[in-house]
Amino acid sequence: MKKKKNLMDFMKRVITGFMKEGRPGTAHVYQSTYNRILDFMGGRPMDFAELTPSWLKAFQNYLLSRQLQWNSISTYMRMLRAVYFRAVDQGLVSAWPRLFHGVYTGTRVTVKRAVEAGVFRRLQEPFPKHTGLEKTRMLFLLLFMLRGIPFVDIAFLRRCDLEGDILTYRRRKTGAWLTVRIEPEARKLIQALQSTDTESPYIFPFIRYPGTDEYRQYQHALRIFNWNLKRLSGLMGQKVALSSYSARHSWATLANFCDYQQELISNAMGHSSVKVTETYFQRHTDDRIHAMNRGVLSYVFRNG
Repeated sequence: MKKKKNLMDFMKRVITGFMKEGRPGTAHVYQSTYNRILDFMGGRPMDFAELTPSWLKAFQNYLLSRQLQWNSISTYMRMLRAVYFRAVDQGLVSAWPRLFHGVYTGTRVTVKRAVEAGVFRRLQEPFPKHTGLEKTRMLFLLLFMLRGIPFVDIAFLRRCDLEGDILTYRRRKTGAWLTVRIEPEARKLIQALQSTDTESPYIFPFIRYPGTDEYRQYQHALRIFNWNLKRLSGLMGQKVALSSYSARHSWATLANFCDYQQELISNAMGHSSVKVTETYFQRHTDDRIHAMNRGVLSYVFRNG
């Protein structure tokens, strides 16, 4: 019984479960959290009974002393909290209300990754002198057109996920199911970028050897994509370097600028809450705010 209440053993089982579910990225984050806890405990196993508000405060101070950013600290705390709730659900430990109330589990918006609509308009035109970046240009546009689909999800899209003009896939990060209608502009990009290997179960050629260390292949493809995006943003003279996150953050920001409901945007992106989506939004410019105020005053004080 005592072994079942060991936090470290339980975390190992959770990590193993993610690997069996084909979610190595999620397993990696939980493994990093496990490693930090083990280091903080001096290599000693930890029981759930030791998980107290004072322990969490001490763990947070330890992470701060290691020069970690607040977002990284929040990630570790949220992973630990998720493990705790799993243990509560399985009856391994009693629920402790507001256990994590005293430590940081939020998200600080540091770098704004969204880019303006004009960038996407410019990217519609090919770069004839830089044909090596053509696939990068098209892929970045496709990520945006598919409602800011994360690179990891597009890398693992299967042929059976696409039926006619409807794409249905399960987010690898959250497990949420999303359905996307393929618009004509996106259809052309899919046809240009899709894998020529008819034996591959995947739509795109990022996983060239299915069944063999697929997560490592995905990471390699992501590094190349981000490197080429950096080159592409240099050619365009962008002040903000493009990255695989830019398409996702930009889609959310532009949808917000178009006055779509934030809950609708949140659902479209597969977020667990509107609060998560809000961290993607870029602040409105002063010109937009000035125009809004002019509109409000005109509405209130208009003649007649």
